[in-house]
Amino acid sequence: MKDRMITLATYSYSRAQLLQTRLESEGVECYLKNLNLIQSAIGGGVKVRIKEEDLNRALKIIEELDLSYAQEDLDAAFPHQNIDVNRILVPVDFSDFSPKLCDSAVGIAKKFNADILLFHTYFASAIETVPFSDSYTYNSTVVEVLSEVEKNAKAKIKELYYDIRNRLEKEKIEGIEVDYALSGGTASSEILNMCNKYQPDLMIMGSRGETAGTTNLLGSVVSNVIEETDVPMLILSDQGDEVDFDEIKNIMYATDFDKADFRAIANLKYITQPYDMKIHYVHFDDKSTDDPMEEHRMQIIRKYLKRALGDSEVSCRIIHEEEKMEGIDKYIHDHDVGLIAILARKHNLLQRLFFGQMSRKLFIKTHMPILVFH
Repeated sequence: MKDRMITLATYSYSRAQLLQTRLESEGVECYLKNLNLIQSAIGGGVKVRIKEEDLNRALKIIEELDLSYAQEDLDAAFPHQNIDVNRILVPVDFSDFSPKLCDSAVGIAKKFNADILLFHTYFASAIETVPFSDSYTYNSTVVEVLSEVEKNAKAKIKELYYDIRNRLEKEKIEGIEVDYALSGGTASSEILNMCNKYQPDLMIMGSRGETAGTTNLLGSVVSNVIEETDVPMLILSDQGDEVDFDEIKNIMYATDFDKADFRAIANLKYITQPYDMKIHYVHFDDKSTDDPMEEHRMQIIRKYLKRALGDSEVSCRIIHEEEKMEGIDKYIHDHDVGLIAILARKHNLLQRLFFGQMSRKLFIKTHMPILVFH
């Protein structure tokens, strides 16, 4: 076990060679895996392999060379200008929770002087209610039902629209434009289409909607939209109290050490700038002992967040807890966390953290708002 080989890092061909030369000059034996002598770079990168016993020495050498796991493409990944929230898209289903979504959208729009677009799609639910016995009856009935459903949907969305307009006028808030749109089609597909047309900077959705009995934590529509969009999404629970974002003092960004964290954490900082919120950048590890590689990654993140954001309200921590969900639950309560932010990646932390049985219980228990980046 003493000579067990581990992967220290994965780099481009040239960077891997540079690191290999530096390591070997310091007496650290290593070799390159996935090396292609013909191509200067290969898909997936070149893995730098070392003996496990040399890990601590190798990490110090990497840091000295500024060749950390996150260094490549760091400047490209980290935005150097503020992300403005100018447009907010609010898909509504006319459930009892829709007015609360609208209230949250207005509160955020006031902070950024952003416009709001209310959106509803009605086709899928209408078709399911249509009885038919033959083709002619079906076609004529569909037209009648869809016409009636569209008429009702327009009346309901106009009611929400005028509620917002009246609130803005009552509070004498200027500079916020409110509009609404209707569409016939499958909910998730039409929401994605509207994202492409409207180009929102933020989307606000309810966690489950009218089909509250769903076994999916967030609901199929929200889950499908998360998978396909690149728009930041604020997901609010339809079971908890109305969220007052001015009262939230702590945000937890749960990480699995992804390069895209740098862009996500910067976006989070900018989005929360109008509020008095502290960001907790936290990695939950189910091992009881420290992992030198994870400690190194967290140190690199501290270094670059400080460089990019200055002495900001970002706390970086690794929490060791055999049962991760218990550790998350404890951290939320101990640090008065009012919102969870996370990076959405297929088969990554989002899926493991929020779609399992234990995570479903945690979400239902805390009704915690989730801010999803992509």
